Amino acid sequence: MTPISLNRRAILALSGALTLFLLFGAVTHHVKPVIIYDHLPESWGSKLPPPQEGAPSPVTPSPPPFQEEIFPLAKAGKIPKVNPKNIVKGNNLKTPLFIGFTRNWYLLEQAVVSYVAAGWDASQIIVIDNSGVMDSNLHGLLTPKNPWYLNHTRLGQLGVSVKRTPTLLTFAQLQNFFINYAIEQSWEYFFWSHMDVVVLSKEYDKDNYRSLYQRVIDCLRETLEKGDRWALKFFAYDWLTLVNVAAMKDIGGWDTQIPYYTTDCDMYSRLTMKDWPQGIFDAGHIYDVGSHLKDLAVLFPAEGQESELNTTRFNDLKAELERMMKEKHENKGGRNYWQAKQDGGQGEPFWRNPKGFERAINFWIDKGRELFKLKWDHPDCNLVEIGRKYGEEWTKGPGNE
Repeated sequence: MTPISLNRRAILALSGALTLFLLFGAVTHHVKPVIIYDHLPESWGSKLPPPQEGAPSPVTPSPPPFQEEIFPLAKAGKIPKVNPKNIVKGNNLKTPLFIGFTRNWYLLEQAVVSYVAAGWDASQIIVIDNSGVMDSNLHGLLTPKNPWYLNHTRLGQLGVSVKRTPTLLTFAQLQNFFINYAIEQSWEYFFWSHMDVVVLSKEYDKDNYRSLYQRVIDCLRETLEKGDRWALKFFAYDWLTLVNVAAMKDIGGWDTQIPYYTTDCDMYSRLTMKDWPQGIFDAGHIYDVGSHLKDLAVLFPAEGQESELNTTRFNDLKAELERMMKEKHENKGGRNYWQAKQDGGQGEPFWRNPKGFERAINFWIDKGRELFKLKWDHPDCNLVEIGRKYGEEWTKGPGNE
C-alpha cells in the first residue's frame, strides 16, 4: 500500500466502557452517551473526575524508578518481526490512524508498537505531535524526562509518520484537527486512537483467527459496502474509533468551547439527535493503561515462534495488560494520574511547570462542564433521553431565553 504522504513535523484523552460490548453486539445501533456513563463500573468513577475547586490534591503512589529505554531492541536497530498471521494481504483500503500525543512518550511508544505488532500498516499510522513545543522534538532538543519529549527518530524507525499541530490544542480542538487534515487529504473516513492504550489480537481463537487489524479492515469494508448512514464505529468505546468525515462536517465538528470532559457527550449526542448512527464493533483487546511494559519486545512473537499463536508469551502478556488496566482504574489519584508522572526538562525549550500545567487542565475541565450545562441547560450526558433536540442548544435555561 502506498504510504500516506506527510510533512515530518494529543490529547488529554477520554476513556470508555468495556461493558459496551456486553450491551451491544452488532455494529448498527445508536450509541447513547447516557448508556456509556451509566454502565461504567463503580470503580471507574474517576473517568469523569469531580470538579477540582477546593478539592484536596489526590494521593498517588510513588512512581517506579524512571526507565529511559523501554524498547532496547529498537535502540539497537532491530525491530522484531510481526507475526505473519497478523499481516493483511491484498488489502486495497486505506486505514489512516491518528494517535494524538501531548505528554508521556513511553505510553505513546507502547501504543504505537502494539498497533504495529497487531499488524496495522505502519505507513498508515500518523502520530500527531500536540506537545506544543513547536519544532523542539523534531530537532531532538528535549530529554526523555521532559513530559513533552517525543522521539521522532524512533517513530521513523517504526515506519510511522509524525505531523505537528501549530500550537498546543485541547482535546476538542485536536479532534477538529483530525477532521480538517482528513478533508485536506480527501479522505472520507479515518481512525483515531487514544495514546494510553495497548491493543492485542485474540490469539486464543486459533481456529477462526483474524488479527485485530484484519477485524478492523473487515468492519471498514462491511461499512463501506453496505452504504448505510453512519457516523462512528467504536472499538471499545472511543479508545479506537472509525470516523465518517461527512457526519462530522454535517454537525459542525466538535464544540471547541467545551475543551475536554463532556465534549464527547456533546458530540455523540448531537450525532444521535441528527440521526447519525454510531456502532460498536469488537476487533480485539484494547487495554486502557497508565503504565508501560518493561520491554516492548514482548508485544512481538519470540524468535523462532513468529507464526505461533496463543503462546505462553501471549498469555503472560495478556495477564499483565489486564493487571495494568485494573491498576489504572483503581488508582486513588484518578485514572489519568499517568499524565503528570514526568516532571523533568526544566530549562529546555517551551518547558512548562508540569504541576501548573495539570492544574490549568483541571481548571478548563471544570469550565467545560459549566459551559456544557449552560449550552444544554442540563449537566449530564443523557441529553437524548431527556428529550433534547438538535438545534435546541443555547435555547433553554437562564440567559438563553
